[in-house]
Amino acid sequence: MTDEEFFNKIELIRRKMFAVAFPYFKSESIAIDMVDEAIYKGFLKKRSLREETFFETWMIRILMNTCATHYKRSLRYQSFDECVLESNSTTSFSEEKMELVSAVSSLPDDLRKVITLRYFGGYSMQELSDMLKIPIGTVSSRTRRAIEELRRELGGEF
Repeated sequence: MTDEEFFNKIELIRRKMFAVAFPYFKSESIAIDMVDEAIYKGFLKKRSLREETFFETWMIRILMNTCATHYKRSLRYQSFDECVLESNSTTSFSEEKMELVSAVSSLPDDLRKVITLRYFGGYSMQELSDMLKIPIGTVSSRTRRAIEELRRELGGEF
């Protein structure tokens, strides 16, 4: 895959990547940084991609790993000032969306991944099964369990 092909494919999935990264941090700027970092990592490792048909899945996987690593690191080192800055950076999103994103962020990691990819990323159950390397029945049960938890937390609105 040439550099130009790589970046053309990235442009097609950039919005999906942002939709996957945003619920981790609830901050547009951090989500954009995570997408950019994942693109950089993917670009450096593009030769390791065996099948170009799996490009999108491969990039989303890199993004999820990048977000998870940054999220864990940020929990240890986040100062009060950073929390205030992040909460102010989300003003372009409606309060309802922020409440939903906050509820999704509070889910356990395995449920959050499924919900984020399914509803924010727009992936099918089969694609999630392939991407997360789990049976489709597990994807289905995690989705149901996550929706039930979100309904409880949001008062039946989801």
